[in-house]
Amino acid sequence: MKAPRLRIVSALMAAAIIAMLTAVSSAAPANPLDGSNAQASELLNQAARDAAAGHNTVARQALIKAAAIDPSNMAVQKLLGDVEYRLEHYAAAATAYRLVLARDPTNKEVHNRLGGVYAAQDDLANATAEFRRSLPLSEGFINLVQTYADIGKLGDLEAEYFRDMEHEPYEPIAHYNLGYIYYYEKKYGNAIAEYQAALDRGSRYNDARNALGMVYGDLGRYDQAIAEYKNVLKQDPTYYLSWMNWGVELIRQGKYDEAIEKLNQAIEIKPDYARSYDNLGVVYDYRGDFNKAVELYERSLALDPRQREAYQNLGSIYFTHNLINLAEAAFIKGLAVAPHFADLHFNLGVVYQHQRKFALAAQQYKDVLAVAPDNASARAQLATVQAAITR
Repeated sequence: MKAPRLRIVSALMAAAIIAMLTAVSSAAPANPLDGSNAQASELLNQAARDAAAGHNTVARQALIKAAAIDPSNMAVQKLLGDVEYRLEHYAAAATAYRLVLARDPTNKEVHNRLGGVYAAQDDLANATAEFRRSLPLSEGFINLVQTYADIGKLGDLEAEYFRDMEHEPYEPIAHYNLGYIYYYEKKYGNAIAEYQAALDRGSRYNDARNALGMVYGDLGRYDQAIAEYKNVLKQDPTYYLSWMNWGVELIRQGKYDEAIEKLNQAIEIKPDYARSYDNLGVVYDYRGDFNKAVELYERSLALDPRQREAYQNLGSIYFTHNLINLAEAAFIKGLAVAPHFADLHFNLGVVYQHQRKFALAAQQYKDVLAVAPDNASARAQLATVQAAITR
Protein backbone atom coordinates (compact mmCIF):
# COMPACT_ATOMS: atom_id res chain seq x y z
CA MET A 1 0.00 0.00 0.00
CA LYS A 2 1.36 3.38 -0.96
CA ALA A 3 1.87 6.03 1.66
CA PRO A 4 -0.22 9.18 1.40
CA ARG A 5 1.09 11.36 -1.39
CA LEU A 6 2.58 14.73 -0.56
CA ARG A 7 0.60 17.42 -2.22
CA ILE A 8 2.49 20.42 -3.56
CA VAL A 9 0.17 23.37 -3.43
CA SER A 10 0.30 26.45 -5.59
CA ALA A 11 -1.12 29.55 -4.00
CA LEU A 12 -4.60 30.62 -4.96
CA MET A 13 -4.67 33.71 -7.14
CA ALA A 14 -5.04 35.85 -4.09
CA ALA A 15 -4.54 34.87 -0.49
CA ALA A 16 -6.79 32.14 0.89
CA ILE A 17 -8.49 32.48 4.21
CA ILE A 18 -5.36 33.12 6.24
CA ALA A 19 -4.12 35.74 3.84
CA MET A 20 -6.74 37.83 5.56
CA LEU A 21 -4.77 37.34 8.77
CA THR A 22 -2.05 39.84 7.98
CA ALA A 23 -0.43 41.73 10.80
CA VAL A 24 -1.56 45.31 11.16
CA SER A 25 0.76 47.40 9.05
CA SER A 26 -0.05 50.67 10.68
CA ALA A 27 -2.02 51.65 13.72
CA ALA A 28 -4.12 54.74 14.07
CA PRO A 29 -1.75 57.59 15.00
CA ALA A 30 -1.62 58.14 18.71
CA ASN A 31 -2.18 61.53 20.23
CA PRO A 32 1.29 62.48 21.56
CA LEU A 33 -0.37 64.19 24.51
CA ASP A 34 -2.31 61.08 25.44
CA GLY A 35 -0.05 58.64 27.26
CA SER A 36 -2.70 55.91 27.38
CA ASN A 37 -3.23 55.93 23.61
CA ALA A 38 0.52 55.91 23.05
CA GLN A 39 0.85 52.90 25.32
CA ALA A 40 -1.94 51.08 23.46
CA SER A 41 -0.27 51.80 20.12
CA GLU A 42 3.05 50.54 21.44
CA LEU A 43 1.39 47.31 22.59
CA LEU A 44 -0.30 46.98 19.21
CA ASN A 45 2.95 47.35 17.31
CA GLN A 46 4.67 44.77 19.52
CA ALA A 47 1.72 42.40 19.14
CA ALA A 48 1.85 42.78 15.36
CA ARG A 49 5.51 41.73 15.39
CA ASP A 50 4.78 38.78 17.65
CA ALA A 51 1.81 37.66 15.55
CA ALA A 52 3.84 37.82 12.34
CA ALA A 53 6.46 35.60 14.01
CA GLY A 54 3.80 33.07 15.01
CA HIS A 55 3.86 33.97 18.73
CA ASN A 56 0.10 34.20 18.97
CA THR A 57 -0.35 33.68 22.72
CA VAL A 58 2.12 36.46 23.52
CA ALA A 59 0.47 38.74 20.96
CA ARG A 60 -2.95 38.03 22.46
CA GLN A 61 -1.83 39.09 25.94
CA ALA A 62 -0.54 42.41 24.62
CA LEU A 63 -3.68 43.03 22.59
CA ILE A 64 -5.99 42.38 25.54
CA LYS A 65 -4.03 44.97 27.51
CA ALA A 66 -4.19 47.41 24.59
CA ALA A 67 -7.95 46.92 24.22
CA ALA A 68 -8.45 47.63 27.92
CA ILE A 69 -6.42 50.83 27.63
CA ASP A 70 -8.04 52.04 24.40
CA PRO A 71 -11.29 50.16 23.63
CA SER A 72 -11.99 52.45 20.66
CA ASN A 73 -8.87 51.33 18.77
CA MET A 74 -10.28 49.17 16.00
CA ALA A 75 -6.81 48.19 14.75
CA VAL A 76 -6.33 46.46 18.10
CA GLN A 77 -9.66 44.66 17.76
CA LYS A 78 -8.90 43.59 14.21
CA LEU A 79 -5.56 42.05 15.11
CA LEU A 80 -7.05 40.55 18.27
CA GLY A 81 -9.62 38.83 16.06
CA ASP A 82 -6.82 37.50 13.86
CA VAL A 83 -4.85 36.15 16.82
CA GLU A 84 -7.90 34.60 18.48
CA TYR A 85 -8.68 32.92 15.16
CA ARG A 86 -5.16 31.50 14.93
CA LEU A 87 -5.49 30.19 18.48
CA GLU A 88 -8.83 28.60 17.47
CA HIS A 89 -10.74 30.81 19.93
CA TYR A 90 -13.46 31.27 17.36
CA ALA A 91 -16.14 32.88 19.54
CA ALA A 92 -13.63 35.46 20.77
CA ALA A 93 -12.46 36.12 17.22
CA ALA A 94 -16.02 36.69 16.06
CA THR A 95 -16.63 39.10 18.94
CA ALA A 96 -13.57 41.17 18.02
CA TYR A 97 -14.51 41.31 14.34
CA ARG A 98 -18.11 42.26 15.14
CA LEU A 99 -16.85 45.18 17.23
CA VAL A 100 -14.98 46.44 14.19
CA LEU A 101 -18.01 45.97 11.94
CA ALA A 102 -20.25 47.79 14.41
CA ARG A 103 -17.99 50.81 13.92
CA ASP A 104 -17.34 50.23 10.21
CA PRO A 105 -20.09 48.02 8.71
CA THR A 106 -18.76 48.30 5.15
CA ASN A 107 -15.28 46.97 6.01
CA LYS A 108 -14.98 44.22 3.41
CA GLU A 109 -11.71 42.87 4.77
CA VAL A 110 -13.27 42.24 8.17
CA HIS A 111 -16.38 40.67 6.62
CA ASN A 112 -14.00 38.26 4.90
CA ARG A 113 -12.26 37.50 8.19
CA LEU A 114 -15.55 36.91 9.98
CA GLY A 115 -16.52 34.56 7.16
CA GLY A 116 -13.34 32.63 7.89
CA VAL A 117 -14.39 32.27 11.53
CA TYR A 118 -17.77 30.88 10.53
CA ALA A 119 -16.10 28.51 8.06
CA ALA A 120 -13.84 27.24 10.85
CA GLN A 121 -16.97 26.42 12.83
CA ASP A 122 -18.45 24.67 9.77
CA ASP A 123 -21.24 27.28 9.73
CA LEU A 124 -21.15 27.46 5.95
CA ALA A 125 -24.37 29.45 5.54
CA ASN A 126 -23.08 32.38 7.60
CA ALA A 127 -19.60 31.97 6.12
CA THR A 128 -21.02 32.31 2.61
CA ALA A 129 -23.03 35.38 3.62
CA GLU A 130 -19.95 37.10 5.06
CA PHE A 131 -17.78 36.22 2.06
CA ARG A 132 -20.43 37.73 -0.21
CA ARG A 133 -20.46 40.89 1.91
CA SER A 134 -16.69 41.12 1.33
CA LEU A 135 -16.98 41.22 -2.47
CA PRO A 136 -15.37 42.42 -4.70
CA LEU A 137 -12.43 41.72 -2.38
CA SER A 138 -10.48 39.00 -4.18
CA GLU A 139 -9.69 37.07 -0.99
CA GLY A 140 -13.39 36.97 -0.18
CA PHE A 141 -14.22 35.66 -3.63
CA ILE A 142 -11.70 32.85 -3.34
CA ASN A 143 -13.07 31.89 0.06
CA LEU A 144 -16.57 31.98 -1.40
CA VAL A 145 -15.53 29.51 -4.12
CA GLN A 146 -13.98 27.14 -1.59
CA THR A 147 -17.11 27.27 0.57
CA TYR A 148 -19.36 26.47 -2.39
CA ALA A 149 -17.05 23.58 -3.24
CA ASP A 150 -17.27 22.33 0.34
CA ILE A 151 -21.06 22.24 0.23
CA GLY A 152 -21.09 20.64 -3.22
CA LYS A 153 -22.70 23.58 -5.01
CA LEU A 154 -19.83 24.90 -7.09
CA GLY A 155 -21.89 24.34 -10.24
CA ASP A 156 -24.44 26.84 -8.94
CA LEU A 157 -21.71 29.43 -8.42
CA GLU A 158 -20.30 28.75 -11.88
CA ALA A 159 -23.71 29.41 -13.42
CA GLU A 160 -24.07 32.65 -11.44
CA TYR A 161 -20.68 33.99 -12.51
CA PHE A 162 -21.17 32.87 -16.08
CA ARG A 163 -24.27 35.08 -16.15
CA ASP A 164 -22.22 37.92 -14.66
CA MET A 165 -19.58 37.50 -17.35
CA GLU A 166 -22.21 37.57 -20.10
CA HIS A 167 -23.73 40.68 -18.53
CA GLU A 168 -20.37 42.47 -18.27
CA PRO A 169 -18.20 40.90 -21.02
CA TYR A 170 -15.77 43.84 -21.10
CA GLU A 171 -14.95 43.74 -17.38
CA PRO A 172 -11.64 41.92 -16.76
CA ILE A 173 -12.68 40.92 -13.23
CA ALA A 174 -15.77 39.11 -14.55
CA HIS A 175 -13.57 36.87 -16.71
CA TYR A 176 -11.04 36.45 -13.90
CA ASN A 177 -13.69 35.34 -11.41
CA LEU A 178 -15.20 32.83 -13.81
CA GLY A 179 -11.71 31.63 -14.69
CA TYR A 180 -10.96 30.94 -11.06
CA ILE A 181 -14.10 28.84 -10.68
CA TYR A 182 -13.06 26.85 -13.73
CA TYR A 183 -9.56 26.47 -12.28
CA TYR A 184 -10.97 25.14 -9.02
CA GLU A 185 -13.07 22.67 -11.02
CA LYS A 186 -9.95 21.67 -13.02
CA LYS A 187 -11.58 22.82 -16.25
CA TYR A 188 -8.21 24.10 -17.35
CA GLY A 189 -9.05 24.92 -20.96
CA ASN A 190 -11.96 27.09 -19.88
CA ALA A 191 -9.84 28.71 -17.18
CA ILE A 192 -7.10 29.62 -19.68
CA ALA A 193 -9.68 31.15 -22.03
CA GLU A 194 -11.14 33.32 -19.26
CA TYR A 195 -7.77 34.48 -17.95
CA GLN A 196 -6.69 35.36 -21.47
CA ALA A 197 -9.92 37.29 -21.92
CA ALA A 198 -9.19 39.17 -18.68
CA LEU A 199 -5.68 40.00 -19.91
CA ASP A 200 -7.00 41.08 -23.32
CA ARG A 201 -9.06 43.66 -21.46
CA GLY A 202 -6.30 44.62 -19.01
CA SER A 203 -2.79 43.49 -19.91
CA ARG A 204 -1.38 44.58 -16.53
CA TYR A 205 -3.90 42.51 -14.56
CA ASN A 206 -1.35 40.67 -12.43
CA ASP A 207 -3.83 38.45 -10.61
CA ALA A 208 -5.01 37.05 -13.94
CA ARG A 209 -1.46 36.58 -15.25
CA ASN A 210 -0.37 34.83 -12.04
CA ALA A 211 -3.45 32.64 -12.26
CA LEU A 212 -2.66 31.77 -15.87
CA GLY A 213 0.80 30.67 -14.73
CA MET A 214 -0.79 28.41 -12.13
CA VAL A 215 -2.90 26.66 -14.76
CA TYR A 216 0.18 26.07 -16.90
CA GLY A 217 1.97 24.70 -13.84
CA ASP A 218 -0.83 22.27 -13.07
CA LEU A 219 -0.70 21.12 -16.69
CA GLY A 220 3.05 20.47 -16.42
CA ARG A 221 3.93 23.38 -18.72
CA TYR A 222 6.47 24.73 -16.25
CA ASP A 223 8.42 27.01 -18.59
CA GLN A 224 5.22 28.78 -19.63
CA ALA A 225 4.14 29.07 -16.01
CA ILE A 226 7.44 30.62 -14.95
CA ALA A 227 7.35 32.99 -17.92
CA GLU A 228 4.01 34.33 -16.67
CA TYR A 229 5.36 34.79 -13.14
CA LYS A 230 8.37 36.64 -14.50
CA ASN A 231 6.08 38.97 -16.43
CA VAL A 232 4.15 39.71 -13.25
CA LEU A 233 7.32 40.40 -11.31
CA LYS A 234 8.62 42.78 -13.98
CA GLN A 235 5.59 44.92 -13.28
CA ASP A 236 5.54 44.38 -9.53
CA PRO A 237 8.63 42.84 -7.84
CA THR A 238 6.69 42.67 -4.55
CA TYR A 239 4.01 40.32 -5.90
CA TYR A 240 4.85 37.54 -3.46
CA LEU A 241 2.40 35.00 -4.88
CA SER A 242 4.34 34.83 -8.14
CA TRP A 243 7.62 34.37 -6.26
CA MET A 244 6.02 31.55 -4.33
CA ASN A 245 4.40 29.92 -7.36
CA TRP A 246 7.70 30.15 -9.23
CA GLY A 247 9.17 28.20 -6.34
CA VAL A 248 6.42 25.59 -6.64
CA GLU A 249 7.17 25.02 -10.33
CA LEU A 250 10.84 24.56 -9.44
CA ILE A 251 9.89 21.98 -6.79
CA ARG A 252 7.96 20.08 -9.41
CA GLN A 253 11.07 20.00 -11.56
CA GLY A 254 13.29 18.85 -8.69
CA LYS A 255 15.27 22.12 -8.63
CA TYR A 256 15.23 22.40 -4.88
CA ASP A 257 17.99 24.96 -4.28
CA GLU A 258 16.37 27.38 -6.73
CA ALA A 259 12.96 26.70 -5.21
CA ILE A 260 14.23 27.59 -1.73
CA GLU A 261 15.58 30.88 -3.08
CA LYS A 262 12.25 31.83 -4.65
CA LEU A 263 10.17 30.76 -1.66
CA ASN A 264 12.38 32.69 0.73
CA GLN A 265 11.93 35.74 -1.49
CA ALA A 266 8.18 35.37 -1.11
CA ILE A 267 8.56 35.03 2.67
CA GLU A 268 10.77 38.11 2.85
CA ILE A 269 8.06 40.14 1.15
CA LYS A 270 5.15 38.59 3.05
CA PRO A 271 6.46 36.91 6.22
CA ASP A 272 3.01 36.05 7.58
CA TYR A 273 1.69 34.18 4.55
CA ALA A 274 1.24 30.60 5.72
CA ARG A 275 1.30 28.79 2.40
CA SER A 276 4.85 29.88 1.58
CA TYR A 277 6.09 28.04 4.66
CA ASP A 278 4.05 24.98 3.73
CA ASN A 279 5.60 24.88 0.26
CA LEU A 280 9.06 25.48 1.69
CA GLY A 281 8.41 22.54 3.99
CA VAL A 282 7.71 20.39 0.94
CA VAL A 283 11.19 21.22 -0.42
CA TYR A 284 12.91 20.10 2.76
CA ASP A 285 10.61 17.08 2.92
CA TYR A 286 11.74 16.01 -0.55
CA ARG A 287 15.34 16.62 0.46
CA GLY A 288 14.94 14.28 3.42
CA ASP A 289 15.31 16.93 6.12
CA PHE A 290 12.58 15.68 8.45
CA ASN A 291 13.09 18.18 11.28
CA LYS A 292 13.18 21.24 9.03
CA ALA A 293 10.13 20.12 7.09
CA VAL A 294 8.09 19.52 10.26
CA GLU A 295 9.20 22.89 11.63
CA LEU A 296 7.97 24.65 8.49
CA TYR A 297 4.66 22.79 8.36
CA GLU A 298 4.06 23.73 11.99
CA ARG A 299 5.00 27.35 11.28
CA SER A 300 2.43 27.36 8.50
CA LEU A 301 -0.21 26.09 10.90
CA ALA A 302 0.77 28.65 13.55
CA LEU A 303 -0.06 31.33 10.99
CA ASP A 304 -3.15 29.54 9.64
CA PRO A 305 -4.84 26.87 11.76
CA ARG A 306 -7.09 26.05 8.79
CA GLN A 307 -4.26 25.47 6.30
CA ARG A 308 -5.62 22.13 5.17
CA GLU A 309 -2.67 21.29 2.91
CA ALA A 310 -0.23 21.77 5.80
CA TYR A 311 -2.08 19.13 7.82
CA GLN A 312 -1.94 16.91 4.74
CA ASN A 313 1.80 17.34 4.34
CA LEU A 314 2.54 17.06 8.06
CA GLY A 315 0.57 13.83 8.35
CA SER A 316 2.23 12.47 5.24
CA ILE A 317 5.76 13.02 6.50
CA TYR A 318 4.89 11.40 9.82
CA PHE A 319 3.43 8.41 7.97
CA THR A 320 6.49 8.11 5.75
CA HIS A 321 8.68 7.98 8.88
CA ASN A 322 6.41 5.35 10.46
CA LEU A 323 5.14 7.76 13.11
CA ILE A 324 1.65 6.42 12.61
CA ASN A 325 -0.03 7.90 15.69
CA LEU A 326 1.30 11.37 14.84
CA ALA A 327 0.10 10.97 11.25
CA GLU A 328 -3.34 9.97 12.46
CA ALA A 329 -3.48 12.97 14.80
CA ALA A 330 -2.45 15.39 12.03
CA PHE A 331 -5.11 14.13 9.64
CA ILE A 332 -7.82 14.15 12.32
CA LYS A 333 -6.89 17.71 13.33
CA GLY A 334 -7.01 18.75 9.70
CA LEU A 335 -10.47 17.28 9.28
CA ALA A 336 -11.63 19.09 12.41
CA VAL A 337 -11.05 22.38 10.58
CA ALA A 338 -11.66 21.21 6.99
CA PRO A 339 -14.23 18.40 7.26
CA HIS A 340 -15.00 18.40 3.53
CA PHE A 341 -11.41 18.02 2.29
CA ALA A 342 -11.30 14.72 0.41
CA ASP A 343 -7.52 14.27 0.50
CA LEU A 344 -7.46 14.32 4.29
CA HIS A 345 -10.23 11.72 4.46
CA PHE A 346 -8.33 9.54 2.01
CA ASN A 347 -5.07 9.76 3.93
CA LEU A 348 -6.77 9.06 7.25
CA GLY A 349 -8.31 6.02 5.57
CA VAL A 350 -4.81 4.88 4.59
CA VAL A 351 -3.67 5.24 8.20
CA TYR A 352 -6.61 3.21 9.50
CA GLN A 353 -6.03 0.60 6.81
CA HIS A 354 -2.39 0.37 7.85
CA GLN A 355 -3.56 -0.14 11.45
CA ARG A 356 -6.01 -2.82 10.23
CA LYS A 357 -8.93 -0.73 11.48
CA PHE A 358 -10.86 -1.66 8.37
CA ALA A 359 -14.29 -0.36 9.39
CA LEU A 360 -12.85 3.06 10.21
CA ALA A 361 -10.91 3.05 6.94
CA ALA A 362 -14.05 2.19 5.00
CA GLN A 363 -15.88 5.16 6.50
CA GLN A 364 -13.10 7.53 5.46
CA TYR A 365 -13.13 6.25 1.89
CA LYS A 366 -16.91 6.65 1.85
CA ASP A 367 -16.42 10.23 3.05
CA VAL A 368 -14.07 10.81 0.12
CA LEU A 369 -16.66 9.49 -2.33
CA ALA A 370 -19.36 11.66 -0.78
CA VAL A 371 -17.28 14.70 -1.73
CA ALA A 372 -15.63 13.33 -4.89
CA PRO A 373 -17.73 10.46 -6.28
CA ASP A 374 -15.37 9.95 -9.24
CA ASN A 375 -12.31 9.28 -7.05
CA ALA A 376 -11.13 5.93 -8.41
CA SER A 377 -8.44 5.45 -5.74
CA ALA A 378 -10.95 5.82 -2.91
CA ARG A 379 -13.34 3.44 -4.62
CA ALA A 380 -10.60 0.84 -5.05
CA GLN A 381 -9.40 1.17 -1.45
CA LEU A 382 -12.98 0.94 -0.19
CA ALA A 383 -13.44 -2.36 -2.03
CA THR A 384 -10.19 -3.65 -0.50
CA VAL A 385 -11.11 -2.84 3.08
CA GLN A 386 -14.70 -4.06 2.68
CA ALA A 387 -13.32 -7.38 1.48
CA ALA A 388 -11.05 -7.47 4.54
CA ILE A 389 -14.04 -6.81 6.83
CA THR A 390 -16.01 -9.75 5.42
CA ARG A 391 -13.12 -12.22 5.67
